[in-house]
Amino acid sequence: MNMFSILLNQMLMMAALIFFGFILVRAKIIDSSGAKQISTILAMFVMPASMIASFHAEFNIERLKLFGWAVVAALITIISRIFINYFVFKKENRTEKYAATFANSGFFGIPIVIALFGVEGVFFMTPYIMCNNILQWTYGRALISGDKKAMTPQKAFTNPGMIGALIGLTLYITKFPLPKFAWNAVDSLASLNTSLAMIIIGSYLANSNLTEIFKNTASYLTVFMRLVFTPIIAILTIYLLPINNFEVEIVLTIASVAPSAVNTAILGRLFGGDYEYGARIVVLSSIFSIFTIPFMMQFAEFIYTL
Repeated sequence: MNMFSILLNQMLMMAALIFFGFILVRAKIIDSSGAKQISTILAMFVMPASMIASFHAEFNIERLKLFGWAVVAALITIISRIFINYFVFKKENRTEKYAATFANSGFFGIPIVIALFGVEGVFFMTPYIMCNNILQWTYGRALISGDKKAMTPQKAFTNPGMIGALIGLTLYITKFPLPKFAWNAVDSLASLNTSLAMIIIGSYLANSNLTEIFKNTASYLTVFMRLVFTPIIAILTIYLLPINNFEVEIVLTIASVAPSAVNTAILGRLFGGDYEYGARIVVLSSIFSIFTIPFMMQFAEFIYTL
């Protein structure tokens, strides 16, 4: 089975889980507080566990060098999006800028990476998530709040995703021998990532006004920039870097083609942004990404094999 078929099958499975989450909320099996609790479990424990599990491998210096190149590629692609979207969107369009810049590489990207490469593939997704988190809690927070003084570097390094990545990296470099039961527990938690993440996105969809999601034409430019234009720039950038490893290139591409970050809504609520509009963009980009991701990845595969 080729990559396009695997991705298409994965996206359809994820769409089914999103629909399941939608039904759970609309049928009042879970309410908004329940969805929030699931989201907390996912962000605080499951996603960090996925990162830690990805480091459960024998230490390899070449693999560590590729990890370093993944950090470089992540910083270049995200910072280039910041500059591109600065000129595309008006100054007051803070929510659109954020949504077009930051991808849902954790909740949405990790399940796709696991489908293609297993949990070990998350090893090369981790650098992207680390850089994404740092820039979301510094530049992103200042952007959403409209206040440059709102940057909080300490939060960038103390969120669960970053802590999970640092724990995993430390275990990998030091070769610290965790007992088998501990790794099994981490793996079990990590296996919940796909189901819980898609159920949460489905809950966002269920709590949104479907008419409002599709009728705001300004949202479509944001979605186009997030899912098509900036991913093409990222693919070309990754191709030009001396990574020379197909798996790493594909994992970084998955991180770049994911829909808008859930933090578009979360930070909007926390720091005075347009929370409801942010949530609608997250839902809209998630819906369209089901169709765009397989084709963008097909384009990436073509470029990387030139």
